[in-house]
Amino acid sequence: MAQVLAVPGDVRHGFAYKTRFLHDFGRITAIASTTTGNILLCDYDKKNLFLLGPLGNYLNKLSVESEPFDVAITSQNIGYITQPNTRSVLRIDPDRMVVLHKASSDDLCMSVICASAVPNSGRDIATKSPCYLGVNALTSLYAYPVNDYHINLTTKNDYVRSTGKIIDPRVMKFHALDVELIFSCIGGQNYIKVSKYHGTDLSDERTVKIDTMVTPTDICSDNNGHIYVSGQVRTTYID
Repeated sequence: MAQVLAVPGDVRHGFAYKTRFLHDFGRITAIASTTTGNILLCDYDKKNLFLLGPLGNYLNKLSVESEPFDVAITSQNIGYITQPNTRSVLRIDPDRMVVLHKASSDDLCMSVICASAVPNSGRDIATKSPCYLGVNALTSLYAYPVNDYHINLTTKNDYVRSTGKIIDPRVMKFHALDVELIFSCIGGQNYIKVSKYHGTDLSDERTVKIDTMVTPTDICSDNNGHIYVSGQVRTTYID
């Protein structure tokens, strides 16, 4: 089930769509498209990344050392894969399925949960961060900006807290519509949280309840600024 949210967040309409790929997948936890139109999937249970063509045809597979949970692909066609169980994130070339870099933390209290690319960041000089990572650090969760492809997963100099935007610690997935507006799926809840920032400071926050969903699971947007939310449909039984 998907819901389309009109700016700045009111539910506009919903639609149901079911499909399946004829591949040996385990549990897919994230999906993203490359700038060439291919589809990248995170297979959490089998520790694989799958690259499919626009019509779902199999192209390539990359095995990774830990469970990949989320993926974001920037407008520069650079992919970021989060691996929460090893407190790490991979930077990859998604169409070539090549790992370019791995960043990890030796802090047992830190993990990287989710990722979101900022739309059109490559064409906007004012947008310094092409991607945000959801980083658990020091009992809080931060939308941590990846600036100039630099990832510093350390709490020793308070770098994550000083550069990141603090968000709800229950966030499972989030989507940055721009550098100051973040939509979040909250664990166990049937609403979307909308957070607006001024720099790193939270300036406004509200929730958008979705009555037709039990739990929203993922968010994306189109070039018109519409937000698409997918999740489990609420079923009504009639005797």
